[in-house]
Amino acid sequence: MTTTMITKLPPPKPDHSATRPPKSEIGKFFWRRRMWFESTFVLSMLEPWEKILLLTIFAVTFILVMTGLVKYLPHHLLLMQRRAVYYLWGQEGDERLLWQWLGLGAGAGAESNGLQKEL
Repeated sequence: MTTTMITKLPPPKPDHSATRPPKSEIGKFFWRRRMWFESTFVLSMLEPWEKILLLTIFAVTFILVMTGLVKYLPHHLLLMQRRAVYYLWGQEGDERLLWQWLGLGAGAGAESNGLQKEL
């Protein structure tokens, strides 16, 4: 006669609890975004210290790009606008000339063509 003993096995490792979707709708939304981000940038294959290093590099790069956009893009747009005025009219004129030509100037509604008064 053989007796079989039922032994309680420990939970399997890894338990994959991080990859199970949560129950709430908001939790599912953020879980899906996290899974998309981890699968796009292959973070699921990295060790924890590699994830931290990679996310730090991403964050620093993002901050530098956003700082550049906030600080230097307005000045560059103004420079491009001045060059466009120079290329269109052949001289560096009053900035109101472009706005009147586009119909956005203050005196553009009074006359049919705001450009005639300046020229």
